[in-house]
Amino acid sequence: MQLTITLPDILPDEISRVIKKVKEIFTQEGIVAEITPEPLSTDAWDSLNFDEIAVDTGRVDFAENHDHYLYGIAKRS
Repeated sequence: MQLTITLPDILPDEISRVIKKVKEIFTQEGIVAEITPEPLSTDAWDSLNFDEIAVDTGRVDFAENHDHYLYGIAKRS
């Protein structure tokens, strides 16, 4: 069994010590534990994947007439 945990690299010292102790416990039990720090992105937009959250509305003119679809304003075309 292998356990992999990826954590932000800016954790407080107390939490880092607890994580180190947890890794020691897993090692004592014969479980390979890999705990790796990962830098946090400073900008949430960097980690946003539009392909995962995109919704197909079926509207081919949504970009041009978004005010119509969102607020009921007359269409532009």
